[in-house]
Amino acid sequence: MWGVPAFAVGDYLLEPDQVAPGIYVFWGAQEPQTPDNGARIANDGFIVGDDTVLIIDSGPNRRYGDQMFEAVASVTDRPIRHAAITHHHFDHAFGLTAFSQRGIEVVMHAGAAPYLASEGAQILGLMAELIGPEWTAGTTSGAPARTITASEKIDLGGRLVTITAFGGGHTAGDMVILDHATGTLFAGDLVFNERPSTVPHADIDTWLGQLDVLIDWDWQRLIPGHGPLVTDAGPLRAAQAYLTFLQSHTACSFRQGDSSVEALMVDIPPQHQNLAMIDVEFQRAVFQLFRKYEASGPPPCER
Repeated sequence: MWGVPAFAVGDYLLEPDQVAPGIYVFWGAQEPQTPDNGARIANDGFIVGDDTVLIIDSGPNRRYGDQMFEAVASVTDRPIRHAAITHHHFDHAFGLTAFSQRGIEVVMHAGAAPYLASEGAQILGLMAELIGPEWTAGTTSGAPARTITASEKIDLGGRLVTITAFGGGHTAGDMVILDHATGTLFAGDLVFNERPSTVPHADIDTWLGQLDVLIDWDWQRLIPGHGPLVTDAGPLRAAQAYLTFLQSHTACSFRQGDSSVEALMVDIPPQHQNLAMIDVEFQRAVFQLFRKYEASGPPPCER
């Protein structure tokens, strides 16, 4: 069941939730990163084949990655051979050394790896301040063993999965992972469910098109980067609606000469008001997009 148990500092109490045969998820909290949750705010998981296991994302720090490794061992004795990191953001990627240092092949999008290298140390320092050094001790941002720019298939033994690369939407390099046996799609942060989509590295127009692609795909269930299980296209369309509102409002406000603070003085449409942390995330997104517009100009104003 989706949800995060209470836990003490240092122990994430990771309990794999089987959402389909051989498909397991660790659900993140719909909260900001804090010392209480150790930045366990994103969803990740693993797929078990007849021969090997594939990890999807690695959590926010080395401690989390180590505990993922232990949690997998509680379910299966099959070896982990691959770890697919959907994008470079800390809550999905900073536990990857727990796998790379065990000789497990870590794969990322070629567009994501440079950001992990250039921003990792700074973000890790901010994390230590926000959640406490007890959580981040021993963590480095690490690096993938291999990068991809297109689709590829991995055979886990009687179980075929496809990793598909998407560039320039939510980040410069995102990946999604489809398990063909069950029709389960791990979508990373291309999909936020019941939580505002975040945009620090986003090209919203590209992202909207990528969501159209995912809506048209043949999947039975979808694991979003944040939020509960998705079983139909409704949450993807809701994410598109929020992103469209966000871009339209900020672009029009910027073009009419508003400051970012003035742009915040708007009634958020009712369909978005119940999203988790909407006030905080909307404010952050407005500031981020205004900085982007100041550097490269806004998109057209389309109300």
